[in-house]
Amino acid sequence: MTAPVALRRAEPGDLQEISRIEVGSFRRPWRAETFASLLDRPDADVLVATLDGAVVGYAILTARSGDTELANLAVDPGHRRQGIASALLRGCMETLRDRDERWVLLAARASNEVAAGLYAAFGFREIGRHPDYYRDPPEDAVIFALEVGPANPPGGT
Repeated sequence: MTAPVALRRAEPGDLQEISRIEVGSFRRPWRAETFASLLDRPDADVLVATLDGAVVGYAILTARSGDTELANLAVDPGHRRQGIASALLRGCMETLRDRDERWVLLAARASNEVAAGLYAAFGFREIGRHPDYYRDPPEDAVIFALEVGPANPPGGT
């Protein structure tokens, strides 16, 4: 039996695994330097999910102009469909509540039905679209929003 997923703040020693997951998850991955720059920013939270001590996913929250964005979330391809993304989202909601944030926004590819289903399960609602937001291939971004409340998030235990 696999140990339960654990969440914690990312550390510099996690950057290689975060970058590996990013490259394995996205056609236009963020650069390793981008992740490194986020670790010390007061307006960013980088969470990692670990199984048996190994980083298997991450989530990034950034605050700007009064809004918080779930800027990036990915799970290692070999560990998907095991509840890790849900655990990361629950961790993000806890972080937002601790910071007394009221809203979180995110963008996802219009074709990413798996992500849309996950976000809907947590109570996110589509609030708009950005035409041709993504490249390689060109695609609209669906913008989702969630009002962060003090109660347990949907999908929580």
